[in-house]
Amino acid sequence: MNGILLSLWGTLFTFSVTALGAGNVFWMKKHVAGDVQCVFLGFAGGVMIAASVWSLLIPALERAETAGQMSWLVVSVGFIFGVLLLLAADRLVKKHLQRVNRNKISLRTRTELLVLAITIHNIPEGMAVGLAFALAAGNPEKGNLLSGAVALAIGIGIQNYPEGTAVALPLIADGMSKRKAFLLGSMSAIVEPVFGVLAAGISGIISPMMPLLLSLAAGTMIYVVVEELIPEAHMGKRDTVGTFGFVLGFLIMMILDVALKA
Repeated sequence: MNGILLSLWGTLFTFSVTALGAGNVFWMKKHVAGDVQCVFLGFAGGVMIAASVWSLLIPALERAETAGQMSWLVVSVGFIFGVLLLLAADRLVKKHLQRVNRNKISLRTRTELLVLAITIHNIPEGMAVGLAFALAAGNPEKGNLLSGAVALAIGIGIQNYPEGTAVALPLIADGMSKRKAFLLGSMSAIVEPVFGVLAAGISGIISPMMPLLLSLAAGTMIYVVVEELIPEAHMGKRDTVGTFGFVLGFLIMMILDVALKA
């Protein structure tokens, strides 16, 4: 079996499901009410928090322990670095926007950081799928490795559906065209096949770094939720609608992650 080819097919599947989720913008109204926008933002925050815990931090801890690493230290370092990475990006974006429109921060700040965070988070997920298929290809006598890699790709693909929606819907709420919102929502996952194939090609080198990469991605996600999404989700006429959206997004992503691993 060709590990790189298998990795490509597996990560193209996860990318395609993200595109399906982003496609939800085509049946939404382009101009949405303030409360509905708050629900979208809360939903995106809930999806990202749940994904950070069950898709990134817990697997990072498990992988670090399996590799004999000091799991709490590796994951903490990766998480902090992820927060600092998005903090630096946040400051750069806001400084640029302030130069363009003095004393006023555009809504683009939030949406740019949202797309960036989910894109970064998709990198280690794509690498995890790529590594799983590379391991299966290298050990064809162990059929459970291939079935495990397929299950992982299906699991990540299914959870990518609400993530594609979570990226695309706030974009149209900010006035972007549905076509552009769909493309950006879809392209947030294009890094999965790219880095999945790369990881398969250098699987022996990159495997020990996966706990650090997973926790780094979690740090970027948590930063965007706390700094941008939650405050904006509570700026509608009814401040509870953002909370409702958050709870809904969190539950959907949690159920997908836990049920698929059961």
